[in-house]
Amino acid sequence: MSDRASTTATTKPVSSKWGLLWLTLRAQRRNLIIGTLIGLLWTIGKVASPLLIRLGIDRGIREDDRLWLWAGLIAAAGLVAGTFTAFRRFYAFREARWTETRLRERLFSHIMSLHIGYHDRAQTGQLMSRSSSDLNSIQMFVVMIPITLSNMAMIASVVVILFVTDWFLALLALISLPLIQVLGARFSSAIHPAMLSVQAEQAELATVVEESVGGVRVIKGFGAERVQSAKLELAADDIRRESIAAARIRAVYLPAMELLPQVGLVAVLWFGGNRVIDGDLTLGGLVQFNVFVALLVTPLRMIGMTIAFAQRAAAALQRINEVLDVDSQVRDPDR
Repeated sequence: MSDRASTTATTKPVSSKWGLLWLTLRAQRRNLIIGTLIGLLWTIGKVASPLLIRLGIDRGIREDDRLWLWAGLIAAAGLVAGTFTAFRRFYAFREARWTETRLRERLFSHIMSLHIGYHDRAQTGQLMSRSSSDLNSIQMFVVMIPITLSNMAMIASVVVILFVTDWFLALLALISLPLIQVLGARFSSAIHPAMLSVQAEQAELATVVEESVGGVRVIKGFGAERVQSAKLELAADDIRRESIAAARIRAVYLPAMELLPQVGLVAVLWFGGNRVIDGDLTLGGLVQFNVFVALLVTPLRMIGMTIAFAQRAAAALQRINEVLDVDSQVRDPDR
């Protein structure tokens, strides 16, 4: 083999972190749009329920006006929300698995095309980690894309309805949103390096396991079981340490992001309850406010989860790009 043909691979500058995922999602844009539209129909069902509850209390109970009709409409809205919840999750998980499959096929094909010199230097466990846990992190983030879009649509709809209904109570209910945004930004910047460390340690553990299983005859032949066991224990302890550090970050930020909307709920109950007693607000209107504020808790919490998944996906994409940006210098001869 000539010197040129035996030259090992070199690494190009790492490409845009999200470019690879964006190109993959573009090929799935039709189904992603369908999933998003289904999420909007889910939003309509979720938002309609509190409005119907208010009308059911104020008209069906207090005015004795066809309570059965309002109860049936509330049940229908719940049925719509439940049905489209199932379709929304189906499309989200299906497209996420397709994304994972396409990326895995591309990564495997690229690894197989690289020069043998690259595999002399690259650790098998590192490549296995990128092909499994890193791609799974990307898949978990893609699942959240249509779900998060529908959650954001519901948040926007609820905010508009609350301000149209009663701007003062709306301010009390939503006063915590800017704080949630600040916490989300800080959480994002804190969790990214922690998740990158966790994924790197997982790759190290996979390397130790692969080397131990692949060379088990050599290990037994030289009586090196304790040495390999010590390596595995050290790698497992490193993962535990980094995972606990990431868990501490979540324990600080995620509960706070979930607690803040509850503060608005307490404020609405106190001030709104006094206004109902004074006759300035109907009982149905107060219940509607409370239901809407309660509806905001889960979407806001899931947005926090999406931020965490996005940071894990960013770290995973960075590690995958490190492999895909390696260009083998083995070339077919010019003709």
